[in-house]
Amino acid sequence: MPLAQAKVFYYDFVKIKPWIYEIVISDLGLAFVGSKNSNIESSILGFYPNHLLIQDSKKLAPYVQQLKEYFAGKRRSFTVPIDYSSFGTPFQNQIVKMIENIPYGTTISYNDLASAVNGSTSVRTVAHAVANPSLIFIPSHRVILAPDKVGSYRMGEEEKQRLIKLEEGYLNAAD
Repeated sequence: MPLAQAKVFYYDFVKIKPWIYEIVISDLGLAFVGSKNSNIESSILGFYPNHLLIQDSKKLAPYVQQLKEYFAGKRRSFTVPIDYSSFGTPFQNQIVKMIENIPYGTTISYNDLASAVNGSTSVRTVAHAVANPSLIFIPSHRVILAPDKVGSYRMGEEEKQRLIKLEEGYLNAAD
């Protein structure tokens, strides 16, 4: 793809222990969240190959701020725009919209999510859609295998469990 036709993404990093998160946006909104040192399959290039990346902390400031507020327990939902235009099929986007509606501090199973889709019971198809590029902002960590097993997560099962416990902790502290 010629450089003049390449889609431009902007990125920045934010350190929130134990990770250094990479946040990437397009002109339409958030396109990707991952860790700075992730492998190529779970990096921005795994979701969006052949894109031009430009570091721009000013453009990313609202996203970084909201992520910091989330980890500090001051934010339960995100208000920054998310770019769905380059990710997935209409079915995958339907699943992502459902994931966005899972309440803070709660979890549902892949089976329950698959059952909630119009006529679909394909857990595997749903699980593929759950693996979206905009982790945390689209709270796919709230979708689990079973009450005693969280299941896979692009940043690892430990991170998924940490996010679930973080939300439960802040939710319980507010009671």
